Amino acid sequence: MIEKVRKNFYRLCKGKNFSWVPHVESTVKYALQLAKQFGADEEVVEISAWLHDIRKMRGSGEKHHVYGAKDAAKLLREIGYNPDVIEKVRRCILTHSTDKKYPPKSLEEKILASADALSHFDSFPSMVESAYRHAEPDGVNEWLLEKYAQTYEKMMPYARRMARPKYNAIKLLLRKR
Repeated sequence: MIEKVRKNFYRLCKGKNFSWVPHVESTVKYALQLAKQFGADEEVVEISAWLHDIRKMRGSGEKHHVYGAKDAAKLLREIGYNPDVIEKVRRCILTHSTDKKYPPKSLEEKILASADALSHFDSFPSMVESAYRHAEPDGVNEWLLEKYAQTYEKMMPYARRMARPKYNAIKLLLRKR
């Protein structure tokens, strides 16, 4: 069943969405690593990682976690997943963002949020590109510092330790002298 989810992800990436592949693959890698480390439900974590940005991939970033959770649940119902798994995946996707309205509660939810955050530390160039889309040119460094601070704070303590060297390097690079 996970193979069907993975194939759906790559199908969505054909053409203009190919840029999502490194981020999502990195998120899957970290999600599985953390799931093994903490004894979480690997199936739920992996599916959630493949689908966590499904709404962004379809062109809408606004409330991507809310609408993406609905999109993923619909896709999983079509594939024939168990309703309990669908609900857990839906919750993981809903809570993976920095939206304080939907904080992660379960272990799997915390793992997805952390894995997503860790992947951002692996993709600094694409984060810079995003900053130039969201901030004025003279505010890019501040936007990135704030984004990385939010990203770092949403992680589980274990994931923060994993990200700390990259986070410190990014802060050093972005701080004005």
